[in-house]
Amino acid sequence: MTLTRALTTSSVLAIFAGPALADLTADDVLADQLSQMSMYGLSVQTQGESRSGNVLTVEGLTAATTIPGEDVSIVFAMGGATYTEQGDGSVLVTYPDEIPLVVQVSLPDEDDVKVEMTIRQSGMQSLVTGSPEQFRYEFSGDSASVADFTIEGPEDVDDVEMDIVVDMGGFLGVMNIAGGDVRPYDLDMTLGAIEMLLDASGLEGDEAFSMSFNVSDVVAKYAGTLAQQNLMDSFATTIANGNTVLGNFNHGTASYDFDVETPDGGVTGNATMGSGTFDFAMNENGIEYGGVTNDTTITVSGSAIPFPPMTFEMAEYGGRVKMPVVPGEDPQDFAIVLSLIDIVVDPFLWSMIDPGEQLPRDPATVIIDASGEVVMLQDVFDPAFAETMGQNGPPGQINAFDLNEIKVSLAGAELTGDGALTFNNEGALPVPAGIVNLALSGGNTLLDTLVSMGLLPEEQAMGARMMSGLFARPGTGPDTLVSTIEMKEDGSILANGQRIK
Repeated sequence: MTLTRALTTSSVLAIFAGPALADLTADDVLADQLSQMSMYGLSVQTQGESRSGNVLTVEGLTAATTIPGEDVSIVFAMGGATYTEQGDGSVLVTYPDEIPLVVQVSLPDEDDVKVEMTIRQSGMQSLVTGSPEQFRYEFSGDSASVADFTIEGPEDVDDVEMDIVVDMGGFLGVMNIAGGDVRPYDLDMTLGAIEMLLDASGLEGDEAFSMSFNVSDVVAKYAGTLAQQNLMDSFATTIANGNTVLGNFNHGTASYDFDVETPDGGVTGNATMGSGTFDFAMNENGIEYGGVTNDTTITVSGSAIPFPPMTFEMAEYGGRVKMPVVPGEDPQDFAIVLSLIDIVVDPFLWSMIDPGEQLPRDPATVIIDASGEVVMLQDVFDPAFAETMGQNGPPGQINAFDLNEIKVSLAGAELTGDGALTFNNEGALPVPAGIVNLALSGGNTLLDTLVSMGLLPEEQAMGARMMSGLFARPGTGPDTLVSTIEMKEDGSILANGQRIK
């Protein structure tokens, strides 16, 4: 998890790139890049460092780290760069057309795992200005790709033949980063397109898998503070050390294709998407991420599926997760949101379920929006937490839960609701108190239609109607039911004023 953060865009730019205030030397820029890498818990060394006049050349870099308590070490070896002092206080960093990258993982009692690839690029460079207290990297490139992927290691790894290719075209950006132990930074970057291909064969028997993904017009902006962190640090420890980030991505059209082959047949799929957004944050308030994608179309077919090709559409899908990660005594906010808007199901699937077209085929929608307050008592992302789980009591307590919105519409029926609950945590289990409001329209009509179609037995429909009579009352409109569920502090529950517990 922390290793992934160590390879995020900012660290990659620090390796391959990196406010004009004073003269910079090539040594200043190299030292800054090595400093950025070392703050991710890496021990970094240059290979083949030499100087000729105003040009500093580095043949390569190695970066090593270990997983504490696991007797596992990881070593990265990559090609270097050329640092040219421009004579105006700036330094131009350029890179060879081909940059080798090798990752070697040493495991206890097993053969090492070795991953090799080649980064091919055209026109990739960084113009660095500023001072050792404040660097500004203006980076650009015509294209960059990752190819020639190979993996060696234990027998189960060697059995997998895999080819991975990543292509990026037309990237441009600026990163500002200050010096110090805790380093504020901001980054603004655009990418014309990103294409990825994964092709795996020899997984097991006759199985194979391939996928491709491409996205256009990527714009990324984020800012934060960079401080010391280590490979197995939890989010809470990373934040406590001074690491924060707040950012967002926007993209244009995108597509995804996959092909799976098994002894029982194959499955092929394709998805196209319109524009979308994604934002993320990590700070003392916890972690939060979410986004929205528009105009999605998915097609699935294959010999392993006993149907003709089927297509599904969705006008919008999105979601959001917010959760605290830093233990403390004060309540902290959480949230979870899921939205699937205007889902259109393939007509063939409808015809299998409803050949007589008795059910309305309006697009379906699912929305769940909930939030609340919790008190985090333990660091659940600490590796030691898994070893002591349950021994030190619950990891946290819930103080409040708000159902901001629930909406499910399908086949002519629609369920909506909202509510708010607080919790008494003085006992062995939290006791909720509050009100939840629910409303259902078209429910009885849907039951009648399902019975007439033979999809639902009459006695089950009757049981559902009797149950709804206990919890709901007729609404103001035709075929509507409403319900107010009230939970009391003494543990009793009322439905529309009638006690049911």
